[in-house]
Amino acid sequence: MITIEGTIENIVFSNADNGYTVCRISTPTDLITAVGVMPYIAVGECILVNGTWENHNSYGRQLRIQYYEKQLPKDVGAIYKYLSSGAIKGIGKITAERIVDTYGINAFDVIENNPDWLTSIKGITPKKAQGINDSYMSQYGLRSIMVFCGSYFGPSLSVKIYKKYGLESIGVVKLNPYILSDTINGISFRKADEVAKSLGFEHNSKERMIAGIKNTLMTAAYQNGHCFLPYDKLISTASTLLKVEPQEITEVVNYMLDMQALIAIEVNDEKAIYLPMFAEAERYIAKKLLAISENAPEYKLKNVENEIKYLEKEYNFEYASEQEEAILSAVSNSLTIVTGGPGTGKTTVIKAIISIFQRLSIPFHLAAPTGRAAKRMSEASGCEAATIHRLLEMKYGDEMEPEFGRNESMPLECGALIVDEMSMVDTMLMYSMLRAIKVGTLLVLIGDIDQLPPVGAGQVLRDMIKSNSFSVISLTKIFRQAEESLIVKNAHAINHGEMPVVDDKTRDFFFLERSNNEETQELIIDLVSRRLPQTYKMNNIDDLQVLSPTRKGILGTTELNKRLQDRLNPYNSVKIEKRVGDVIFRTGDKIMQTRNNYDIPWQKSDSEGTGIFNGDIGRILSIDTIAEVMIMDFDGRIAEYDFLMLEEIEHSYAITVHKSQGSEYPFVVIPVFDAPPMLQTRNLLYTAVTRAQKMVVLVGYKESIEYMISNNRITKRYTALRRMLENTLLIEL
Repeated sequence: MITIEGTIENIVFSNADNGYTVCRISTPTDLITAVGVMPYIAVGECILVNGTWENHNSYGRQLRIQYYEKQLPKDVGAIYKYLSSGAIKGIGKITAERIVDTYGINAFDVIENNPDWLTSIKGITPKKAQGINDSYMSQYGLRSIMVFCGSYFGPSLSVKIYKKYGLESIGVVKLNPYILSDTINGISFRKADEVAKSLGFEHNSKERMIAGIKNTLMTAAYQNGHCFLPYDKLISTASTLLKVEPQEITEVVNYMLDMQALIAIEVNDEKAIYLPMFAEAERYIAKKLLAISENAPEYKLKNVENEIKYLEKEYNFEYASEQEEAILSAVSNSLTIVTGGPGTGKTTVIKAIISIFQRLSIPFHLAAPTGRAAKRMSEASGCEAATIHRLLEMKYGDEMEPEFGRNESMPLECGALIVDEMSMVDTMLMYSMLRAIKVGTLLVLIGDIDQLPPVGAGQVLRDMIKSNSFSVISLTKIFRQAEESLIVKNAHAINHGEMPVVDDKTRDFFFLERSNNEETQELIIDLVSRRLPQTYKMNNIDDLQVLSPTRKGILGTTELNKRLQDRLNPYNSVKIEKRVGDVIFRTGDKIMQTRNNYDIPWQKSDSEGTGIFNGDIGRILSIDTIAEVMIMDFDGRIAEYDFLMLEEIEHSYAITVHKSQGSEYPFVVIPVFDAPPMLQTRNLLYTAVTRAQKMVVLVGYKESIEYMISNNRITKRYTALRRMLENTLLIEL
């Protein structure tokens, strides 16, 4: 590590969002290139930097900055150069000259401590003097903030803290660093806890326990799908996390309940403890769903049976009785749920409903939770479908939360809304969607209740169906075209607890048995990289997807991705790479977004927007190591990621079954092996198999398939939506 002091001569590149900068710094003996996080620097500023020398393949020797600090110029000439650079708003070259002529080397002291003295200079009014002081203080306040916060959080997170709290940043951190885990994306409870400890916060301080209790509930929501935790479970879990006696946790929980920082609802004779946003969401969902279902639709349709007969005649096709029942309900009732497995005609029902809406001039929207699911819905129906986020006009919001342009004050303008893949819709997304729907809108929800529950908190579709509060049509008949596919037959067999059938005649469902994990991995690599693409003449990156139950182990996605990257996108001198820990990203890699990021701007050939979402799959088009950015292609949406955002992506040659929900792939390869019971369930295998359009290949242990099919365990999720739908008193409490 070396220390250099110099003057910024020019700025080659600067990213305003994260502070990453490439600049040229002049020293008494040299002109150097410096790269790193250096926000809000300007030409002419004196700067002290610490860093290490590195040799870049294209750009030569440069200093990688670990720490920087602005220095005030020390002589009259340097002071003038800085003031005339435009770094301080309100000071141009003429005003800079007048300030230096008047106050000399004391110019900065006057600007900071006696800005009213500046009014003695021609052209500087009291308002302008105050503006000069504000601009100066914001820059040099940042200097002290970067020094203070940088030692705890590093430069990039310090920039985020400054953007959120401005000149109050240091005070916020000192007063309660735990608040940062609520408000700054990238600062976890554990990190805030480390900082608090170094600042002298007690192990059992109220601030720490409040933050730990909130973290316990947030972890339960986003890792385990719970909307609440039972009172006793919350106490014990938080006590374990914080290593504080349960009695102390109990006192703080009760305090938070009194302050309404937590909400308690009696559910099934036990006290359910919520974060306020989840309590509000479940109550609102229940109330709005009941209001929709109990009120007549704005468009009251008559003679629906005649419309169905017209469609049958028009397309020379006869609907099955289940399908006809679903169509009738969807266009007659305010709220209808249609559920069914693959090959049972859900798409046919959707197309019929759309045709009736079109014939009767009823304005409607189609939506799905993910981009891939919306695209499939569009292709199958022939009408445009949007992601729920796009339909709701998601906008830039607070650091941690999205904001939707469509809500109660600006609802969707439509007579009907059809939502597909409802099994994926979690509580918070359902809450946002319902806020944008007017009572009187025909609401049609389509899904497969036997698939995995949402990645986020809640189990909205299951709770709605189990409450018996709405019209639910279950499609069970498998149609002739689907019966010809073993994928469909075996999906239903698995769902009914039966072993899948392997029949070479169909050539679309295979099981290749192996005796250990190493052999299983080798066969998967060979299938993906050589055998399947050679035999079926397909693109093994775009058309084939490996789905694993887990991330860990030799057959988990992490190890499989390393092996598959080496075979499908090997290193060569033309491809540019970026290493993040022990992961190497390479031009051409297949990648996936792993969290919702509502702020990433993207462009398509015919449109632009914001937001890349959890589960979106793309390719790395290019890597710029000097600007530290990657260009990604997510199904035609071109987005720029800076290197600090790479924690949000991972390779996707292999992905978990959970991440595949809502998507379909022509060819699917699934490792089956010994794993914990929660990763060897019937609905997980069913979900994986139903992702395939043309072929499924199971590779591994027959005993594991048998166990998964026998294990019909559905992991319990703590939600109260079903009870609220059954007992409206819970909504009003």
